[in-house]
Amino acid sequence: MDKEKLAWRSFVDGGQAGRGPIALRWNLSATPTFYLLDAQGLIRRKWTGDPGERVLDAAVKALLQETE
Repeated sequence: MDKEKLAWRSFVDGGQAGRGPIALRWNLSATPTFYLLDAQGLIRRKWTGDPGERVLDAAVKALLQETE
């Protein structure tokens, strides 16, 4: 994260898409897979494939409004 200056956690299954330990634990069926977690760590949304910037932004905004 520091090297690439990422502001979020990112995980890679070492080239084993759909079969590695992360895919098995998180029930991934496609890459990329995006999860939106709330402050308690609960999965609030899941997208298989790229949902697009507008969809992600809207989902994050809606979740933040819920917490206010």
